Amino acid sequence: MTISAFHFQSLSSGSREKRNIRAPQRGSVLIMALISLLILMLASVALISSTDTALLTSGNLAFKRDLANQTELAVAQVRAKFVTGALVSEAVLYNDVTAENYYAHVLPSIKIPGIPDVLIKATKDDIPDPGTGIRLRYVIDRMCVSGTVPDKSICTMGSFVDDKGGTNNLIKVSAGLGPVYRLTIMALGPRNTQTFAQITFTH
Repeated sequence: MTISAFHFQSLSSGSREKRNIRAPQRGSVLIMALISLLILMLASVALISSTDTALLTSGNLAFKRDLANQTELAVAQVRAKFVTGALVSEAVLYNDVTAENYYAHVLPSIKIPGIPDVLIKATKDDIPDPGTGIRLRYVIDRMCVSGTVPDKSICTMGSFVDDKGGTNNLIKVSAGLGPVYRLTIMALGPRNTQTFAQITFTH
């Protein structure tokens, strides 16, 4: 009887030890599961954030590309001024014509190198487009030290070819040197998108 009781107590003690060993294992699995869930949640948040940033960046690039295309409208308008408009006369180009955004001398570019300060400070839209929300502003300055009759000593000169109007459907071409003009365009669009375009030409 004594031996049987001894064996019974030994088996009971072993069962309690096994139960005590399993308990910490169940707790560690729970902790690992919570850590894994936390890592997955952080990864999801980072993925969503990177996706939003990528969409915003691609949207801004699309706006800038559209703005660059719209600057062609300003180029066409300025070309018309020099061909048949208010700036067609060579004598008129010797002085500033602020009503046409034209300056007979090089404009200072302090705030942004190469971009005339007068354009950056401008508040009037020269070519607004309510349909797209794009606004264009531009300025033309002659690459001369001062506003006067152009000369190689004070102006940057460039060659040009002009049609003098021949007879019998023939083109009479005349080549020469003329001052260089700079056209700077600022395009403003949605989401505060802003681009600058610049071209030079002779006339």
